[in-house]
Order: sequence, then C-alpha cells, then structure tokens
Amino acid sequence: MELEKIYTGNKVDVYQTLKNAIQYLSLMPGSTINEQELASELGVSRTPIREALIRLSSETLIDIYPQKGTYVSRIDFAFANEVAYMRHILDTEICLTLCREKVDLHDAVDEILYFMRAAVKKKNVIEYLKKDQEFHKALFAYGKHELIWDIISTSRAHYNRFVILDLQLDGKLENSYQQHCEILDSIASGDEKKLLEILDVHHDHTGVDYEMIQKNFPAYFEA
Repeated sequence: MELEKIYTGNKVDVYQTLKNAIQYLSLMPGSTINEQELASELGVSRTPIREALIRLSSETLIDIYPQKGTYVSRIDFAFANEVAYMRHILDTEICLTLCREKVDLHDAVDEILYFMRAAVKKKNVIEYLKKDQEFHKALFAYGKHELIWDIISTSRAHYNRFVILDLQLDGKLENSYQQHCEILDSIASGDEKKLLEILDVHHDHTGVDYEMIQKNFPAYFEA
C-alpha cells in the first residue's frame, strides 16, 4: 500500500491523507486498518493516526470496534444518495441563477475541461473526479457561493466512492464529460429547460445504477 501524502506546510496532514485514500479507493471499503503500518508509511507516530481515525469515524468513513479492529466503512448507499440529492438541489439553484444571467463560463473552466478530456481518454476515473469537483466548485464560486461548496464537500467522501464505481461503467466517463459541456452551453444561452434536464441526469441522485454497481462490487456495500 502506497498512499499519496497530503502536506500542511512541511508536515503530513494525516487526516486528509487518509480521507483521500478512502474516498478515492486507495483504501478499499471493508479493508482492515493497521495503525502501526500507517504510522510507518506516513512517518508519524500512532497518536496522529488515532486522532485522524476518530475524526474519520465521526464522518462514517471508519468503523472502530473495540477489542476487534478498525476497518474502512463499507459504502452506505442511502447516505450517499442523500448527499447526491443535497448536491443536486444546491447545484441546480446556483446553475439556474447563472443561466438567468446568461453567464458564459467557457473560458473560465477551459483548462479544467482540457484535463477532464485527458482523463476520459486515459480512462482515469480518479483524475476525472478530481477535475469534476474543480469544475463544479468554479460554478459555485462564480455564483458567489464557494463557502456552500466547501461545506457540502466535507460530506462528499461517501458519495465520491460511489461515483468512482459508477464512472467505471461503460460509457459513463464520456457521457459525464459531454454533460459538463452541455451545462456550460445551456447556462451561456439562458436555456433553463435544457439545463434542468441535463442536471437531473448529470447528478444521478435517483441511484438508477445502484443495482448494477452493487452487483459488480458487492463487498464494498453495506448489506
């Protein structure tokens, strides 16, 4: 196991490193957490590891069982779906506001779209998801609601795991990228009807592919 270390200054940010490892599936749902191994890999004592695990436990990303062990939590679909629905409501409202003003964001997110296209070509789901989050954060920022994005992002880790599995289905990456382009076009043209249609599909808050994903990755989900 090799984790991508996140730094705050010159120190490893243990909490963010572990959270990223969980939400981007470097640490798989249901896998055992070994504090000593993590401490050795990250070059820290076991104290910050334990502190980070307790914090992640409060976010339902870690299950701690006294005298038994510590595990990466399995994906709770109901919780992930609620996060998706919350995101859908807020994202839709902000995009509609931009649409009514016919804000042209093509140039503002052109670089993000470039890297999203590259990720699609390489079938790199993780990099695509990271750029997807930058894309939507930019929309929130232009709507002057970047703080709201930061708040909802803290609860997205469960949902991100589901999205990563979802984007591995045939055609999903390509469709998602096309939807981003259509979102921009609809906002710039002021086409509210088209925008609402795209966002309803893009956010996939109804969980229509849940059964397929659970069938492909049964061990990753709560029973």
